[in-house]
Amino acid sequence: MENGSQSIPWGGEWRRHLRSDAEVGLVRSWMRRVECPTCKAAGGRACRTAGGHPTGEHRARRDAVGPVPYEKWQKEGLLPEPQTYTAAAVLKESQKARVDFNVDTALADGVAVVRMFLAEQLGLLLQDEKALDRIDDAVRKLIEVRGPVETADMVTVLAGQVVSLLAANAGPDGDLEALFDTMIRSQIDSARTIQNIHRERAGG
Repeated sequence: MENGSQSIPWGGEWRRHLRSDAEVGLVRSWMRRVECPTCKAAGGRACRTAGGHPTGEHRARRDAVGPVPYEKWQKEGLLPEPQTYTAAAVLKESQKARVDFNVDTALADGVAVVRMFLAEQLGLLLQDEKALDRIDDAVRKLIEVRGPVETADMVTVLAGQVVSLLAANAGPDGDLEALFDTMIRSQIDSARTIQNIHRERAGG
């Protein structure tokens, strides 16, 4: 499975099948063993869209070649062992959000990340490096699990939520861009003030 979301067992660890370059080549060769019944791409060649652009293998071609022999390749030593990750707390929080709000993965991930920031709010205000490290680590694990496509979905959802909050704060006649600019500048000024205080304390 490529960069897709996986069900995460509550036991702590789960296994995720990541496609290596070697596996990608094996799967590609397997899928292209026969001519595509849909676009008539010759054996060994990529499928094409109606406009002539390369695309993923069509369903009829996948059906024609049959199941990919992963187990056979694994026994022959052609595939690396799948990597093992430890499920982060943010993943459990995302699963909880999916159940609580009955929403899709992207929005649940966004809720989980925001809740994580809320939980670390004091540490963030104090510029606590440990709090920042915990957040960075959790977000990295989330990105590893979701992959680039679902991570992009989460970023889009979070940006949409920020805009919704700005609209609620700005009111019907408010300037959202001006409010956002003010908010960002205020956060930067606050962060710099705290940094200056830490420097003065360290130097004094």
